[in-house]
Formats: sequence, structure tokens, C-alpha cells
Amino acid sequence: MKNIILLIGCAALVPLACMNSAFCQEPLEKALKAPGAQVTLPVTAAKKPFPKEFVSQAQKAFNSFHAQMGGDHTLYYLENVSSVMRTDLVVPNFEYKPFDYALDPRIDEITITTDSKGPLKLKDYIVHPTFRHQGVMMVHKGKVVYEAYPGMLPTQVHLWSSASKTFTGLLAAKFVLEGKIDPTASVTHYVKALAGTAWDKVRVIDLINHTTGLDTEENNQSILNPRSMFVRFLLSVFGSPDRSVSIEDWLQVLREAQPLKGEVPGEHFRYSSLNTHVLGMVIEGVTGFRVSDVIGQEIWSHLKARMPLLVHLAPDGQPLNLGIISSTLQDMARYATLWTPSWKIFSDKQVVTKPVLDLIRSSGDPKAFKGGKKEEQALGLFAERPVKGAYQFDFIFEDGALYKHGNTGQGIYIDPERDFVGVMFSATPYVPPYGEIKLPAYMRAAAKMLAGK
Repeated sequence: MKNIILLIGCAALVPLACMNSAFCQEPLEKALKAPGAQVTLPVTAAKKPFPKEFVSQAQKAFNSFHAQMGGDHTLYYLENVSSVMRTDLVVPNFEYKPFDYALDPRIDEITITTDSKGPLKLKDYIVHPTFRHQGVMMVHKGKVVYEAYPGMLPTQVHLWSSASKTFTGLLAAKFVLEGKIDPTASVTHYVKALAGTAWDKVRVIDLINHTTGLDTEENNQSILNPRSMFVRFLLSVFGSPDRSVSIEDWLQVLREAQPLKGEVPGEHFRYSSLNTHVLGMVIEGVTGFRVSDVIGQEIWSHLKARMPLLVHLAPDGQPLNLGIISSTLQDMARYATLWTPSWKIFSDKQVVTKPVLDLIRSSGDPKAFKGGKKEEQALGLFAERPVKGAYQFDFIFEDGALYKHGNTGQGIYIDPERDFVGVMFSATPYVPPYGEIKLPAYMRAAAKMLAGK
């Protein structure tokens, strides 16, 4: 496993598309046969404690690649990240507000055409064994209209993966409007630890919108290159219990980022978790606080959530705002409602103001987004083209709806105009017969149906 753990990252689009490549076929085949990497357990197994020996094996095998295989060990990792990584607890508001329910049976009947199984009603799709969804909630006007937990309990916490990048985007937008962050300023104006490197010529807005022009993009090539910036950084922040694996310093890895030949910052949308992490460093530079504490001060302390937010840490204690955050599904849905007119139900303060939302929606470049990997991903998830991405949201649709996806099938869909949100947790592997995720399309269809358009 020493060579294998360097191969895959946390927000890969199609990481196993390389199975036809001689470069990676053998190590990937070995990885798929490793204990805990294969799917032998149904998602329902995650509703109960795992046997002691199983947990011991999973903890010893933990690394960024193995954790994302989508196999049996992934079921454990997704709900127990705090057992394998250092973790900050971010406390919620003193007041707890449970959801009111207005379940709508029509949502179960929404039909979406899947690539592998043809047209499926939601009630059949959500329990299908190859889609591996664990929990989904849809909330309209602050009330739960749909909820299902095929692979977890409502009280269990689960990894958000990259869906948590919305925290960083929200904080960045807020501080830009408050004049604390100049989006046109150099990254190193705020992050002195990266001064004297290629980051000097990258603006904060380039972090916000994934247009840095550096060799940090997450794509099939970088994910499968053990010396790529992306893979090196991911290994450095996840760490490994295997003492034979050399773990680099994550800050030094960032300092070694290089400009892409023939490209300047601001030119092309190239998604990368490294951008989000550095944006978190900008936020830390502006506030003087760790990003997990800023999330607490500005967002989670106002939310009438049931449980703390878990922000997981690099081996040296650095909070990982790039996607390594966990909570219950219901608390994720409460957070999502902060972006809608129903925010007063679950918060003592309007965290997402109209100017913040307007800034996010007006940002991003449709030309830079068009034809990229994220546009391709949107067609798979929604069968619809969004206009652009901005402020860490993968997709912004023409009607103002926003979506952020996370590895192995996490997601947050926000439709402020229709006062609707949808959130999901999954444990979906990338290998056939798994890998197809259509739940976001059901969410968008439900939002339109409930709004009558």
C-alpha cells in the first residue's frame, strides 16, 4: 500500500478512468483487492457499530486514497473521521430548534432517467444498492418535505467532503463586503508564509473562483501522478499511520506550486482543494484566528443546531477547511437554510445577507467555466448546464440556485428564490456498477415542483 496511497485525491471527478492506463492499472487493481476496499457490506451496516477487529483494521489502513475507495472501510471513515484525524469541536447556538415537518408524497414519485438503470422514481432510486446513498433531506420554507436515511441514523455525524467549502466561500464573501479582504490583492498580502513564491502573483479572487493559473488542479492527470502538487498536498494533510511513509510539510508543498505554462491567473477555471485551503489561510491572516474558530464565530454559533460542527485537522493541528468537516445531516440542512428566506427559523442572525448572496451570484466567469471538468460533472449530476461557478460553489444556475458537490457523493443544493434546500450524504464508490449519482437532479426537480415552476 505504500505506493498506492499517493494516487487519489479528495475531490476527484473520475479517478478510476485510468483503469485502461498501464501507468496505474496494476496498483489500482491491488488497491481494489485490499482488505476493506471492496464493497461487501450494504450501506445499512453503517447504522450500527462495526466489530472491534473491523475498526482496528480500518484505523491501521487509513490514508487519503483508501478512505475514498468507497468500500467497507469507507463506511466507517465517513462517520468516524474524528477517530483517525485530530478534530476541533465548533459549538452551536445555545438554543436548539428542531425541524417542523410537511412531508410531500409527490416527491417520492419524481422520476429521473439514470444512465445505468433507466427511469427511476425517487422512492426506488434512493434505496437502490448500487447508488449507496446514506441520507437525504429536502427542506421547503423551513419545513422538511422529504427525508430518508437508507444508510445512517439521523443522529450520526458524517463527512461533508467538499460540500464544506461553502463555509470558506461564505466567509470570503462576507469579509470582502466588509472591506477586510481586497479581492484584487495578492494572496501573499494576507498569507506571509507563502511570500516569495508563485502565490505572489495570484489574487485572492483567483482563489475564490479557482482561477489561480498554478499547477494545483484536481484532474485525472494530477490525481494519478504521485508527484503532483495535489497528491503531495493531500498526503501531507491527511497523514498516515504507516510509519514507512514519508509525510511532507504541507506548507512547503504549497510553496513549491508553479505557474502553468502559457497561462496567467484569472484565465481558466481549474478546481483545486489547495485553493480553498489557501483561502482559509487568507481568512486566518485577516482575522488572527484559526479558520475553525472563525466558522464558529461567524456562522455556527448563530445556528440553532443540535450538535457541534467537527472540523478535522492536519497532523500539525491546522484546520482543514478544504472539505474535511463533519456534522449530522439535519444540522447540514439547518446550515443550508441560512441561505434562504427561512433563515430566521434556525439562526439568531442573518448570516447570509442579500449583499453576500448577490456578490456570490454576480462573481465567476462563464467563459472560464465553459467546457471545463466542472461543467462536465454538472451534466452528470443534473443533466443540465449551469452558468458558472464562484466563491467555492461548483455550479450557479441561471435561476440563481447554487450547488456544491463532495467526494463519494456528498452535496448541498440551495435555491433561495424557491426557499428550498437539499442535502445528501453518500458512500458511493467510483468503480462499476457504482459511481452514478443523480440525487441532485431529484432535488432540483422537487424545488421546481414545490414552487409550481
